[in-house]
Amino acid sequence: MQAFKFNYQDVFRAPRFAFSLQRMWIQLVGLSIGYIVYLILTYLSFLSAGFGLGGSWARYGLLPCLLAAGESYPWYSWLIWAAGSLLFAAILLVTNTAVSRAIYMQVKGNNFYSWRESFSFALRKIWSVLLTPISLLILVGFMIVGGLIIGLLGKIPFIGELGVSFFTILWFFAALLLFFILIVATISVLLVPAIIATTDEDAFEAIFQSFSITWNQPWRFILYEATTLVLSVFAMGIFAFFVKESIMIMNNIFASSMGADFVNLSNNGQAMLQSWLLMGQNVVEGLFRGLAPLVYFQRDFILIPASELPVTVVISSYFYGLSLLFIAGWVLSYGLATFASGNTVFYIVLRKIKDNENLLERKDKEEEEDEEDEEQKGNEDSEKEPEEIKDQEPESDEGAKKE
Repeated sequence: MQAFKFNYQDVFRAPRFAFSLQRMWIQLVGLSIGYIVYLILTYLSFLSAGFGLGGSWARYGLLPCLLAAGESYPWYSWLIWAAGSLLFAAILLVTNTAVSRAIYMQVKGNNFYSWRESFSFALRKIWSVLLTPISLLILVGFMIVGGLIIGLLGKIPFIGELGVSFFTILWFFAALLLFFILIVATISVLLVPAIIATTDEDAFEAIFQSFSITWNQPWRFILYEATTLVLSVFAMGIFAFFVKESIMIMNNIFASSMGADFVNLSNNGQAMLQSWLLMGQNVVEGLFRGLAPLVYFQRDFILIPASELPVTVVISSYFYGLSLLFIAGWVLSYGLATFASGNTVFYIVLRKIKDNENLLERKDKEEEEDEEDEEQKGNEDSEKEPEEIKDQEPESDEGAKKE
């Protein structure tokens, strides 16, 4: 079991907890599934709006988004895109729950908890994870609808105006409550994976803990969440720097021995990847500012026409570009895993501070069930041993008689 100090210092261990092939693999699998769903539905929204697939791909590549397009789309295109975005967010929430569960079990000392068990736990808790923010948003929706109805009643001549103005203080407190619930809903989206993963409870517990943290530990939450965000970007940047330098070393070694063929395939592979991820350049530059060239493309790669290259080089350039895309996914997965790790760690810390409960010493339902299964298996094995001995005794007696 890891020794915690149960203060802000524990949050700085998040990048180390996340730096694991298991955690990054869990994050990469969930990220890939959610991203593919989002990609398909977003391009379907473009097609439904009458835009050609080829033109949309040439413009947006692997990072399409209706909000960034700056075009006018029909309502059903927005609906399809919103469905893809919500499904992507839902899959990320479930994936973060699996990452948080793997980190929580490792912190408790269970180093043999597999990524399959993490996903199994997250899928078993999928409704608790999703219903927590959904329930709060539904509550917000009811309050907004109630306000709209009161506004319509306020249109009644004389009585409506007086009634609305007379209860102004009541409406003010209702609006304040609505704003508070919106904050709780935001916090629940960020913390529900950590809450479910460390307590093995249901949506009611996650909602209760979200309200409790918002009311009792608002400043610690802001401080710890901001620290987690900075650590996630910093850790991802450091990892991206090492990855980029490694790729450059690999390119130089193969170019010096393989010659022009590798130079051409690597150039075309990087040119294709650059065009696929062109929309993400502004995001990278916004995150890393002047340090962006250290973790991203430093120059524009010009695609060599396929007619000027051997067929094997053209095919190899696609394999090279897809391989770099896979590596980029690992880098992004590490940043997201660090974020999930930080949220898990600081929730454990906040739970100790506000409730004086050490979640690392607590046995949840899954662990208790595993212990019961092991005890039952041990009892079955112990019952089988005397029967095996009895089965062997007559054989030994018959052997003695024959002698």
